Amino acid sequence: MSEDGVATEGEVEWALAGDPAAPAEQVEEVLTALRSTGRTPEVGVDVLRAAAFRLVSEDRLDEVGRGWLELLDAVRAHPDARLADLPPARTD
Repeated sequence: MSEDGVATEGEVEWALAGDPAAPAEQVEEVLTALRSTGRTPEVGVDVLRAAAFRLVSEDRLDEVGRGWLELLDAVRAHPDARLADLPPARTD
């Protein structure tokens, strides 16, 4: 788990392997929603992956807390998510 206990090491590696290229305003919309409601808005899987990348690469996981798990679940449930987009399964 990460220092704040939210993300596993595998999830951090998954996030950093993602493509950060998504419209900045859409990524910020996801991060704002996670901070305020713990939920993700309906956006493309690329935006969700970019949001995960930004949270991990900028060491901002503490801003969303358990909303991190919602972000991972949103990627897993996204109809356009390919196998390569999916975060690692949790065993806890």
